[in-house]
Amino acid sequence: MTQTKTQIGDVTYNASAQAFEALVTFYTDAGRVRVAASYPAALNASFSDINDGLWHNAIRNLDAPDALQARMQAKRTQTARDTRDMPKLPNWLRIFDYHRRAA
Repeated sequence: MTQTKTQIGDVTYNASAQAFEALVTFYTDAGRVRVAASYPAALNASFSDINDGLWHNAIRNLDAPDALQARMQAKRTQTARDTRDMPKLPNWLRIFDYHRRAA
C-alpha cells in the first residue's frame, strides 16, 4: 500500500456559503496534487471536524473530473554535478590573482 503525505493549507471561512475552504496538497511518488476542498459547517465547529471534513472532501475531489486541481510532476534529482570549465579572467583581474598566488 502506498503512503501519501497530506497537507491542508490555510483554512478560511466563506460566510456566504457557510463553509470552511482550503487547498489540500497530496504528496505522492508521481508528484504533488493540490485539490480545492470545502466543508459546510458552523463557524464554531471543532478543528478536528473541520480537518476531517476538508480531507474527505479533497479525497472525493481527486477523482471528480470537474474539481479544481493542480498537478506538479516530481523532478528527478541529479546525482552528479556537471563540471564546468572556469572562464578566462579578464586582464585586469589577473593582477589580483597573481598577488593571491604570490602570497
